[in-house]
Amino acid sequence: DVGAAAAADVRGFDFLVDLLERKEMAAYLLDRLAELAVSNAATLALAGIDVLSLDDDVGMPGTMFFSPEIWRRFFKPRMARIIQAARAIRPGLPILYHSDGTFDPIIADLVEIGVNAINPVQPDHMDADRIRQQFGPRLALWGTVGHHTTFSTGCPEEIRAEVKHRVETLGRSGLILCPAYDIDEPDIPPENVAAFVEAVVEYG
Repeated sequence: DVGAAAAADVRGFDFLVDLLERKEMAAYLLDRLAELAVSNAATLALAGIDVLSLDDDVGMPGTMFFSPEIWRRFFKPRMARIIQAARAIRPGLPILYHSDGTFDPIIADLVEIGVNAINPVQPDHMDADRIRQQFGPRLALWGTVGHHTTFSTGCPEEIRAEVKHRVETLGRSGLILCPAYDIDEPDIPPENVAAFVEAVVEYG
């Protein structure tokens, strides 16, 4: 985790209050966490990783945990340093950004600082078609398949149709088909997982 998620691990939800009422304290904590993340990113780049994944859950259903302005003030410049540290060693290193929920307002900012792909682009909260129209295939969409209950309560035919729809509307370039939610839960029928894999092979 980087940024907000890591800070919340330290401060809990009090960190959200810090961003509004204890700004210097929030900045100090984020600076220390960024130092660790910069060092880790450089080490991973030296180790020859294929993708640098930045995991920072800033979204929730319908909105973000804080305003885009706060994200731009506290998180964007520090995340940019993390990316720069990795690419100073491996200039072409792809960068993946993960957040559940809604984070549409900062996608353009993520692209600006060097993010190449976003995950999981949950259909309940984000419009993959609109994102594709805005950014084209230069921003890879990693996920996009299935609402919260699709794999647990849907049937194989629904999942196959969902995969087919994503390929047809988003195109193959810049699309990494993947369930938008975890499918390792005990209520997920194995035939639904099999249907996803088969559909990806057929349509992807």
